[in-house]
Amino acid sequence: MAMKLSLFGPFRASLDGQELRIGSRRSQALLAMVALAPTAAVARDRLAATLWPDRAEEQARASLRQELSSLRRALGAASDIVTADASCVRINKDALSPGFGSPDDGEFLEGLDLRSEPFDDWRRSETMRLAENPGLKSENLETNTNDIFENPVVLVMGFVPASASSDDRSFATGLVIDLRTSLSQWRWFPVIAPEAIGWKTDQDGDLRETAKSVGAAFAISGAIRRSADRIRVSASLTDVENGQLVWSETFDGEMSDVFEMQEAIGQVVVARVTPEIGRAASGRIVTKRPGSVAAWQLMAQTDELERTGGEGYGTPESNFAQLPLLDEALLLDPNYARAWARKARVSFRAGLLGWDPDRAGCFEKALEFCEKAINCDPAEGEAQGAMAVTLVFGIQDFGRASFHGLEAVRLNPSAPFARHACGCSLEWVGDIEQALYHLRKIFDLNPNYPNRAAVLGDMTTCELFTGRMDEAVATARHLRDIAPSYVRGLQRVAVTLGCAGHLEEAQAAFARVLELQPDFNEAYVRETYPYARSEHLEFIFEGLRRAGWRAQAPSRILAAISDTETDARPALLNPISARA
Repeated sequence: MAMKLSLFGPFRASLDGQELRIGSRRSQALLAMVALAPTAAVARDRLAATLWPDRAEEQARASLRQELSSLRRALGAASDIVTADASCVRINKDALSPGFGSPDDGEFLEGLDLRSEPFDDWRRSETMRLAENPGLKSENLETNTNDIFENPVVLVMGFVPASASSDDRSFATGLVIDLRTSLSQWRWFPVIAPEAIGWKTDQDGDLRETAKSVGAAFAISGAIRRSADRIRVSASLTDVENGQLVWSETFDGEMSDVFEMQEAIGQVVVARVTPEIGRAASGRIVTKRPGSVAAWQLMAQTDELERTGGEGYGTPESNFAQLPLLDEALLLDPNYARAWARKARVSFRAGLLGWDPDRAGCFEKALEFCEKAINCDPAEGEAQGAMAVTLVFGIQDFGRASFHGLEAVRLNPSAPFARHACGCSLEWVGDIEQALYHLRKIFDLNPNYPNRAAVLGDMTTCELFTGRMDEAVATARHLRDIAPSYVRGLQRVAVTLGCAGHLEEAQAAFARVLELQPDFNEAYVRETYPYARSEHLEFIFEGLRRAGWRAQAPSRILAAISDTETDARPALLNPISARA
């Protein structure tokens, strides 16, 4: 028995060649979402929030139950192809025919209007993904852009500034960041940013050894000279394997020519690294240039503050110092998308990390700034990533969050922040394997990612959820060792080690949590661990209980665990591992 779905043009479904009459638009949407999901499963909460966004949570879940009953009746003899449990709706991939039709048949899910913004976001995301993967089959679904890692890796090194003055340093920082972004928007090969090598220039040691340390095949280096409004940019491309200078050129011009210089350097590098890219230039993502060079220079100053602001999210002072510069840039160019995106990131950080006591207000402002950035330029990847994490932590809108996270990666697959935003949002949504894929790629792109402690925190719980207990424990210990005062990370450490049965280590980690965060309580856990799948939150509670927390754990777990339980890997606590 095989079911075939045709998702291009009007929705159609057939069973062994006989048409199935599935008249409900939401049933059609539900089938499409589950069939296209990477694991052929979607969390109930995500489906409810996506298909009935205008209803309260309980009402939306009740509507989903009713829709599933109607769908099973419509499927008739094939009703067991779609199954559901307390957390997920799944489709049997073995009973699903390969392929979903062709764009030649019409638009993706043509005419399927649910009056739901989260569903419209999901449909736009899938339309773009399917357009880039026309041969996509039901047995080979992926939501990530992984082909870039099959091509040569390019390292963009720091450029030598004209002098040690703050103006020249910030100018060099801004130009290199824009050059890195411009190169990565071709999306044909990984571009490693200078952050990965500590912003070293070719004057700070052996260029080849530096590049090899991050697995780069090519390295771009250069220098910048300024005199009043005149600038000179020298750039070189080196083949790391043999040390051969592939290309070198000097560009002279006015300050207003800086964008053309970046473009010229990028075009040459792309042509040398991947010659065939010239035949696929239409696949490049093109972002809008700032309307004012002065606004760009102000943005370059914020880049320097970000670069030197410290580990992780930087200090509150380094973040808040960016705001007056960004406001001034926006006065010069109100449509400067990247400036709005950076304001959103600062506001999100202030809310997440408690720099501002009005957490809800910070998230609200972050969403507002993200929307302004995306309205100014939908191709602004930083804004898409900031939108993803703010939607998760701010309003727990999982459907839209996963869309914007995936969009950030689509726009710039070489950006570690995009991968982090995507992996983080997918973790909360419940797409754990895909979350791990993006989180691991961060360290390919930047082994020294400033917020690596937060990434390790996401990874250790994801590995725990999938039953990879040895990997989860190793990641948790690494996180504990590199960030002994990162309280969010230590919470994850306590959970993982507790669930794994390493109780002394778990209790020590949780004691440190209480030392750093004396007001830690259940309300905080529920607010800041917004998992769409209830069993994932139960892992958190049970790990904390084993680490010494005396708060009430979920009744489902307490009912099944005896007072004398010592098993390090009970089947109840690790239901996924039994299937892995």
